Amino acid sequence: MLRRMMMTAALIATLQGFGGYPSANAADDQGAAEIPWPTKSWPVSTPEEQGMDSASLARLVENVGTYKHDSLTIIRHGRIVTEAYYAPYVAGIRHDLRSVTKSFLGTLIGIEIQRGELDSVDHGILDFFSDKTISNDDDSKRAMTVQHLLDMASGIKWLEKAYTPDESIMQMYRSPDRTAFVLNQPMSNAPGSQFYYNSGNPYVLSALINKKTGQNAFDFAKKELFGPLGITSAAWGRVDAQGVTDGEAGLYLAPHDMARLGYLYLHNGSWDGRRIIPPSWVERAKAGPVTATFGFHYGNLWWSLPEKGAYMARGRHSQLILVIPKLDIVAVTTGILRDDEYYSVTRLVTDISNSVKSETALPSDPIAKSLLAASIHQAAMEKPTASGGTPELAKMVSGRTYQIENNELHVKSFTLNFLESDSSWVITTESARADRAEDRFTGLMGLDGTFRKSPPAIYGINAAKGRWISERTFALERRILGHGETQTWSLTFDGNKVTVAFENTDGSKAELHGEATE
Repeated sequence: MLRRMMMTAALIATLQGFGGYPSANAADDQGAAEIPWPTKSWPVSTPEEQGMDSASLARLVENVGTYKHDSLTIIRHGRIVTEAYYAPYVAGIRHDLRSVTKSFLGTLIGIEIQRGELDSVDHGILDFFSDKTISNDDDSKRAMTVQHLLDMASGIKWLEKAYTPDESIMQMYRSPDRTAFVLNQPMSNAPGSQFYYNSGNPYVLSALINKKTGQNAFDFAKKELFGPLGITSAAWGRVDAQGVTDGEAGLYLAPHDMARLGYLYLHNGSWDGRRIIPPSWVERAKAGPVTATFGFHYGNLWWSLPEKGAYMARGRHSQLILVIPKLDIVAVTTGILRDDEYYSVTRLVTDISNSVKSETALPSDPIAKSLLAASIHQAAMEKPTASGGTPELAKMVSGRTYQIENNELHVKSFTLNFLESDSSWVITTESARADRAEDRFTGLMGLDGTFRKSPPAIYGINAAKGRWISERTFALERRILGHGETQTWSLTFDGNKVTVAFENTDGSKAELHGEATE
């Protein structure tokens, strides 16, 4: 019945003939007085008031919900027309942006250009790091410019695919001087000749911000980007021994603040009468002059689909800021998806574009409006997974602490408490702090197929659920809301011993062994 109503609403819209599309850059066509600037908050509108079809957006909310997304936000003409949060995630929680961080870092380089702190992106990158002794120095490396790093075409030999310990990116993080590590790598090809995704490039660009401004990227962003745009949810705590902020990942923002960056680019780098980045900077991001992978293009640390008229900031597990200039649209998604299960960007662009029926307002459509409201409501309602039964073993292991042998995850102990209400888990780990030997993490867990949220902790809000998958094995699924991963801990009990199989959505796996303490 729901799909029949949606098809009827879409058919009515088609018969009414609302098929006009705006010009190549609809944001430019709006009068300055008409442009809302969401520095304090985003205005909200019905889709029909902005020329979009609520029934189509209802389908989109449903379809996105079949994947493990946390949120979907769609903005047209500077107004939120659709906003869905998928349980257990809720509005207002800042989210791990993964590689969307790179597009923010690139924007900071654009700000340096706008302010004159960096005179040209055609400068050789080594010129800025004369204080470091560079290995594998040759003419090819000397030809490497700031722009080459911004376009992921530096030519540096690099391995970054599965995040295994021997890969370049993991070696970089173990290095005492990460910037030097990147610059010391040999060259694999001439700068500018080939696209190759290399997270070391934005790391070096972040170090460049320190060099040119005397501030790390986060402090510079707070003053020159986040402040003017009204971004208030930012956390970006990964700073190395040289005081360099991690430029490739580590930034956390709430979806509304993510959208503000897209809105800045939609308006060609200006915000409420203030020029933040040059228009040419936006144009390069939009055009994507470098041919990348899987049909995408790249430029200034942004991905693009020029044939679709769209460009975007992309991060692992479906973190996305999408800009469609010709439709005056910004869209944001956050998620915890595995690499092999995601709502494709191409499909998302198509579905959003197809929901646009007119540049001007459509007649009110109560049926379509109710469909969209129902889809958003359903997104916020968690759908229980099968929970199964509870074996007698649960009583025996409940409350027992299992000491874990030395392991790569630094876990020291594991405890499960099976109670009639408020069942819980406790994990202790080795502490990196001198004032205590271990850190303690704990939270509630649902045993009915739904997540239980714990009170906020310093590291975030835990949401967890568990179930017995055999007479001897209990599987605990844990999320920290807003972090881009899910952890699964499967505990198999054998007398006083336990084997713990760990896996997360980043693909990390480990097997731990322990024994109960008396």
